[in-house]
Amino acid sequence: MAKSIGDVVNGFDPAEAYVGTDYEITSNVYRMLVTLDPADSTKYVGDLAESWEISPDGMTITFKLKPGVLFESGKPVTAEDVVFSLRRLMQLNKYPAADFAQLGWTLDAMDTIVQAADERTVVHKLPEVRAHGTVLNTLASPRGCVVEKATVLANEKNGDLGNEWLKTHSAGAGSYRLVEWKASERIILEANPNAEVLPAVPRLVIRHVAEPATQLLLLQKGDIDIARDLGSDQIQTARSNPDLVELSGDTTAQMNLCMNMAFEPFKNPKVLEAIKWAVDCEAIAKNITPGIWDVWQASFLPRNVRGAVPSTFHKDTAKAKALLAEAGYPDGFAVTLDHFSSWPWSDVAQAIQADLAQIGVKAELIAAETGQVITKYRARQHELVLIYWATNLYDPDYNARAFCINTDDSDDSKLKSQAWRNHFVDADLSERADAAGKEFDQAKRDEMYDSLQRDFMARAPVSWLLQKRDIVMHRKEAPGLHLGGLAYLNRFAGITKS
Repeated sequence: MAKSIGDVVNGFDPAEAYVGTDYEITSNVYRMLVTLDPADSTKYVGDLAESWEISPDGMTITFKLKPGVLFESGKPVTAEDVVFSLRRLMQLNKYPAADFAQLGWTLDAMDTIVQAADERTVVHKLPEVRAHGTVLNTLASPRGCVVEKATVLANEKNGDLGNEWLKTHSAGAGSYRLVEWKASERIILEANPNAEVLPAVPRLVIRHVAEPATQLLLLQKGDIDIARDLGSDQIQTARSNPDLVELSGDTTAQMNLCMNMAFEPFKNPKVLEAIKWAVDCEAIAKNITPGIWDVWQASFLPRNVRGAVPSTFHKDTAKAKALLAEAGYPDGFAVTLDHFSSWPWSDVAQAIQADLAQIGVKAELIAAETGQVITKYRARQHELVLIYWATNLYDPDYNARAFCINTDDSDDSKLKSQAWRNHFVDADLSERADAAGKEFDQAKRDEMYDSLQRDFMARAPVSWLLQKRDIVMHRKEAPGLHLGGLAYLNRFAGITKS
């Protein structure tokens, strides 16, 4: 398999993994208490857990583990391993711990929050009211991966809880085990001989190939079986090759245009609305990103997340110009637009620049490496930035909190959300997003997110543009890769090779 693995920085300790390839590897090497139903991402199914019960007051979830599930060492997975793994996550306090902290988890309270009632029973006492979908989805993400306590502690150095060792090794119960990682070169997985779901291919090599054209060449020659990162041009070529098969599915990655409300014109809501009416997303999707990035000018939820509402925006230059005039900018204004220097971002940025010029807004393009753009955005130094966001959870709470809640806009704020990054402060949306995340009644919760999205769309300094499809090309003799929409739901165990 070929893909770009340059995003892997700190290896594959699930307590530290936090980007796409990290997620994909850890979720094929480890297992969680629960996972999302492959056939319906709004539902949860047991992974290590054979069942779970929610107490009448909604504040306790009791998980019963499946019997006979083994780690790669051959030892059984126990409730003690689950408790150790979740406590270890909070103790190491790497970036993934923040998502559990948002559920009210603290290291000091872990002995109360997660307990082993017996060898197969895990009891989770919610430290604060939170919708069960949010709790289960967080446990179903790689943050909830269960590591083998004995193996991890046997490889501990200087009190690091095995963190350094787990960057290049594994101690899981997934279908594969990690045997090698060389940064920006390759990852090698081998079948876990004790896995409940044995993979069809005993050894899987993932080669780092950054260039889409090189990936296609290797695939055509049969030097690789699966290409993960082809561009629109390569996909068109591959589709005419009878030896290659296309596999595709929605991801949750959304391309958006973020407006920093510290920039004077963006303090005016009519200017924010004008920008949303100015961009021709249909033309961008058709001419620049056909088949990969589709139009999805919605709110903060991608189309494959429960309750996502469609957009009210499309290109309307006359309306955008009228709004600018009403806002006091009849002749437009000058603004900088930061964007990634790679494809398709530069091309999309130029298209947006042309669209904005039609309403009098003069956008100066500033191209940079991905990390530089993200760093500048996180520091709130942008005016206008073309960027993407991919939710880590299918539950709407994750994106609602990220984009709606900003109760402390100071530079020292503890919650530096997406709303914070754009100086977007809306007390009403903040309160409603928090309330929806704590609502136990699912029907009522759905209504709350519906109205929240519609009001966010009208008021927020974010213009959603496109949503990405994951397109894979594989040789016809090597089918079986499962795409789950989120990186940690992609599964390798079904890959075969005849």
